[in-house]
Amino acid sequence: MDKSALITKLSLKYGFILAAVSVAISLTLHFINPVMLFTNFALPFIILIIFIVLLVFAGITIRKEIGGFWTFGEAFKSYLIIALILALVSVLYNVLLMTVIDPGLPARAAAAITDSQRAMMEKFGMASEQIDEALEKAGNMEEKLAPTLKNSFTSFGVSLAMYGVLSLILAAILKKKEPTTFNTFPKEN
Repeated sequence: MDKSALITKLSLKYGFILAAVSVAISLTLHFINPVMLFTNFALPFIILIIFIVLLVFAGITIRKEIGGFWTFGEAFKSYLIIALILALVSVLYNVLLMTVIDPGLPARAAAAITDSQRAMMEKFGMASEQIDEALEKAGNMEEKLAPTLKNSFTSFGVSLAMYGVLSLILAAILKKKEPTTFNTFPKEN
């Protein structure tokens, strides 16, 4: 198998493994507290750090399996394949979650987000009128969370853009050139 095909195969493998891990984490958090991901500000950052670590591990593993060296382009291609899988599975999972597994989640999450934002603004000493105005400007959270076609495409695009930037960074960090070797000729007597 040539190097490019092997990179594609391994990237698909690790993309689906990371997607399964993502769904497992999300389902676990959903069963603990369905609105926790929407109201806990630190949790998404913790999950992001976990996924960066997993992406680095996947990249290093793929690089080892293809011989220990890859160019920036090969690393970026690998991460882009993984990113496409993660973004697509994420969107499909969210649609399934909010339409089949827990159809009431958008309404509950919207209410929890509104309550959380209101409490935070009250802590900062904002007046009730200012809070109401700020929440009105934020728009209807339930509409923003509903698994509509528009929201799904937007979510896919944003995920792909974020993973794309992360792919560029990780590819730049994990590229590894094959050392150049010079032919040595035996000395003639």
